[in-house]
Amino acid sequence: MLIRHGRFAPLLTLPIVIALLALLAYPLIVTLGQAFWVDGGLSLAVVRETLSTAGFWQVLSNTVIFTVGSTLISMLLGFSFAYALEFVEGTRRFFASVLIIPLAMMPVVSALTFGMMLDPALGVVNAVADLAAWSGSGWHTETPTALATVMMVDVWQWTPFCFAIIHAGFRSLPADVSEAARIDGATARQELFSISLPMMGSVLLVAFVFRFMEAFKAFDVIYVMTQGGPGRASETLVIRAYKEAFLFFKPETAASIGVLLLVTTLIAARPIGRALTKST
Repeated sequence: MLIRHGRFAPLLTLPIVIALLALLAYPLIVTLGQAFWVDGGLSLAVVRETLSTAGFWQVLSNTVIFTVGSTLISMLLGFSFAYALEFVEGTRRFFASVLIIPLAMMPVVSALTFGMMLDPALGVVNAVADLAAWSGSGWHTETPTALATVMMVDVWQWTPFCFAIIHAGFRSLPADVSEAARIDGATARQELFSISLPMMGSVLLVAFVFRFMEAFKAFDVIYVMTQGGPGRASETLVIRAYKEAFLFFKPETAASIGVLLLVTTLIAARPIGRALTKST
């Protein structure tokens, strides 16, 4: 009876749902209370104070630049690698395996490795630049280049993620459709923009949203390499929330930033839910 009425599957997921709610409900309630409950009543005083904190808008700007830039570059590179691999025969698996190696590395390890390579005094990058008679840079230790440097490391770390999803999307396309297009005289460009991309819309959206959320909450690479510095040159909202909570001992300010991060993540997650619903 339960199976016939479609109630058995929801019952199977009920224990997991209850466990997740138990683990998430209490931290969420505490966070909302610290952000909006002041002197025994609801208030936006903490939020207003957070928005007026020195350097907040620069941190917000850094977050937008880092998130959008890292996401778009990762998507572009991942798509380019996946599309180029479609023209490779015989060694496709080898190149695919090589391209996803950075994804297997821990972000902290990647950040430490790049930090040593980009060290202004002892790094191999500046050593090579000196051999080429080109003045090296402080990279992550100088204000103009700090944000771009940590963004570059984040792109290196997560481009394989975009590549893996998009490559799987290309591999799942029906071969008969592409073959029919070629027989009809379609060029590679026409096949890509008129057939492949429209059929991969949901795949690209899934990759984009997951990559966006990962870049938005990036912490490891930034904190290990720069800790948000120099000054606030590479500080994002996640780094700011960490500092407010554990360095400045202002949990209410960290909670208000956390609410902002949560709302943004939920808004970004809606398209992927709609895409997955349409594909089922």
